[in-house]
Amino acid sequence: MDNIDIETLVESYKDIGTSTIGHLNESGYLPDIKALYPCTHTVVGKTVTVVLNSDNTKVIHQALIQAQPNDVLCIDAQVLGNKACWGALRTCAAIYEKLAGVIVIGQATDSLHIQQLGLPVFAQGVSSVTTFKSNATEGVLGADICYRFGEQHTLIRSGDIAIMDNDGVFVLSPEVAQQLLPDCQDKHQQDEEKFQLFFDAYQNKQLDSLFRQ
Repeated sequence: MDNIDIETLVESYKDIGTSTIGHLNESGYLPDIKALYPCTHTVVGKTVTVVLNSDNTKVIHQALIQAQPNDVLCIDAQVLGNKACWGALRTCAAIYEKLAGVIVIGQATDSLHIQQLGLPVFAQGVSSVTTFKSNATEGVLGADICYRFGEQHTLIRSGDIAIMDNDGVFVLSPEVAQQLLPDCQDKHQQDEEKFQLFFDAYQNKQLDSLFRQ
């Protein structure tokens, strides 16, 4: 990992859609995590992880302070069930701290306000039930997250690369992200050229000539 330029890696993936990654690799895909509102571009950043152990969510405040600009906050809120740990005010804080986006493995709330604010937030769903001040067991900043979906188990660590758009979310280790990048770039270029060829023919009403070549 010492030889991997994380900043360059993050910038390189901003031109690549998650569906391009998904054509080449399934590892790191989070099947039930989706954008709360339409996401019109690829969001990429280094992850900062938080694991909640109860409805005590004070550690999220700590994570927001310690995260660096353009990081992606990834919160394991599986312990909360249908309770949301993320909403409009925390989105305001994330914008102030200049985060690239947020992943909640759990529920979010204030969905309309979050859409108005414009920060990309990805979650399992939306809930009206939320957490409140609690003295229960505190969460852990920087802990590994074990994401579970059916038989799939994915380990998410602080420093991994999150790649997110309207089609879904991948979280890749820097090593895997670097290994996949050349093939992803090649496929992205090929697919864009094919799509542009079709789109130009479609706009010019020349589809018949295109498909009869």
